[in-house]
Amino acid sequence: MMKLSTTCVLLVVSGIAVGTTRAQFGERWQRVPSVVVISARDDPRLKLVEEAVAFWNRTLQELGSGFRLGPVEHLVEPVPEEALQSFSQSIVHHPRGPVDIPSSLRHLPGDLTVYLADTDFISFTGPPESRSRRVVGIRGFDEPPMNLPNVARNVIAHEIGHALGLEHNSDPTTLMCGR
Repeated sequence: MMKLSTTCVLLVVSGIAVGTTRAQFGERWQRVPSVVVISARDDPRLKLVEEAVAFWNRTLQELGSGFRLGPVEHLVEPVPEEALQSFSQSIVHHPRGPVDIPSSLRHLPGDLTVYLADTDFISFTGPPESRSRRVVGIRGFDEPPMNLPNVARNVIAHEIGHALGLEHNSDPTTLMCGR
């Protein structure tokens, strides 16, 4: 269960429109976006993605928004580790500009596709070719700080917040704080 106060969350999501929301870097979602997670069969972070989606849907409901993320679908497929590393680097080096989107990340199975990787890179949310689709890359969880209590959960919820259109803030007590 997400352990964030309603007050902090309300401050964080004040930028979300009441009727619909817009995907970061892109256009408003005009329908309930599909959420697809790609990972190994028994990845323990799958539960964390489901909890993060439920957290954002509860938060949106509390704000009076009619917008919701769709149910989480899990696909057991190889995760394109090198493409995620490359895309992460491109986003880090060009956070507001054009990014190099690896071809394996151009045709995604969901409106919001979450890759649960095994390798080390900076977790990210990015704009693939289609302006209404988002890709979230979550780095491996065997190394610190991802293996510390609640870190993976918070990183996943943070990145999904970016997919909803939220930006970083400077309040270290909130989910969307960007150091």
